Amino acid sequence: MIHQNLTRQHKELYKLLSDMKSLGYNIEPNADKIALNINLLAGKINIHLQSEDKYLYSLLLNSTNPEVKKISKNFITEMGHISKTFNDFKLKFNTKNKILSNINEFKLEYSKIIDAIFNRLNKEDKNLYILLK
Repeated sequence: MIHQNLTRQHKELYKLLSDMKSLGYNIEPNADKIALNINLLAGKINIHLQSEDKYLYSLLLNSTNPEVKKISKNFITEMGHISKTFNDFKLKFNTKNKILSNINEFKLEYSKIIDAIFNRLNKEDKNLYILLK
């Protein structure tokens, strides 16, 4: 059940990230949609992280297998860095005006943050969620 819920959340996040990536090819006319999606992504990530913390990590950190504990701790540490980077990005660019007033910096950071989150989800799918099976 835990695995299914987290996998469903990942599918939703992948879809949103894909939509955001396509909007990023033409930022100026899509700035309002991009800002909305940044805020939507923040909400979905927040819910997902709460689910992982409450169900996934509590389970894995209590494993009797030391390797499972080690992998879990590494994922927690890595996510802290990604989460902070995304939160900083969100605060800088969560409105149309913020995006358009600093569009060059936005362009540099936008694809990097989307790729970082996408790569993290993919890494969880391949290396973390298999520990639940």
